[in-house]
Amino acid sequence: MLTREKFKGIFCLMPTPYTKDGKFDEETFRENVRIMCKTGIHGISTTGTVGEFHTLPWEDHKRLIKALVEEIESDVFSVPGCSGVNTQEAIMKTRYAQECGADAVMNVVPFYQKLTNNECIAFYEELAKACPNIGFVVYNNPDTAKVLLGREVFEKLARIPTVCGSKEIVPDFEHWMNITRVPGLSFLHVDLMMVPSMMWGGKGNFSGMACMKPELVLDAYKACLNGDWSRAKELQYKMREHWALVEPLLKGYSPISQYKCMVNAFGLLKVGPPGKPFIPVPEEAEEKVKKIVRERFSA
Repeated sequence: MLTREKFKGIFCLMPTPYTKDGKFDEETFRENVRIMCKTGIHGISTTGTVGEFHTLPWEDHKRLIKALVEEIESDVFSVPGCSGVNTQEAIMKTRYAQECGADAVMNVVPFYQKLTNNECIAFYEELAKACPNIGFVVYNNPDTAKVLLGREVFEKLARIPTVCGSKEIVPDFEHWMNITRVPGLSFLHVDLMMVPSMMWGGKGNFSGMACMKPELVLDAYKACLNGDWSRAKELQYKMREHWALVEPLLKGYSPISQYKCMVNAFGLLKVGPPGKPFIPVPEEAEEKVKKIVRERFSA
């Protein structure tokens, strides 16, 4: 079980692999989990935004959670996303992850309609009460939930023992400074803000780049832990470089399609096309992305 003290390090944002005919590719997913466990990362997070919980039927989602727990190594934390559009759906998914033996779940608050702060707090309280034997990572995602959880909310969530902290995605440094003042919880950002967030109390990173070039992200994490900020900043620029180079080639495609194209281009994992309704990046553009990867990231 993931606890607050253990919630730190590099958690890769694992894509959900699909076949060309739109089916969940469980065999490839299992192989991807085995590959990532050998890289030195600290956790695997699935079925968030880029993990496409929104395109994955529940029966396949169950297969994915079970496969994750069965394939993951004992020194790597399993954190499947189990978000739902209402409380009962989130409890159902989280309870299944708990029964399978997952270390924690990552849940955004129920979406479609914007919740009040009190409703957000009550949601996590009810979820934790219904599923007492699993850790909780708050997925603080205002793009999906239409609400950004701030310091006041986290001060109340800190009273729930199984809430470990949050995954943050908003590059708002004032927001980051405010929430990291909440004692007890651990807060992890994403690649874009890894180094500056760790300069200011962050405990690690939820990383898409870890699924492409994990050694780059792990080196940046180690530099931060060692206080080698000059090296850390250099690696932060390097982590951003690949996005800047390929973005013009992927213009007009969804972030999900772009992410899967880049993961496939690096070649460490096989993730296939995005689930519908997303349109995959054409092979011609993907080949150009692969060429950039070979030229800039082969060493």
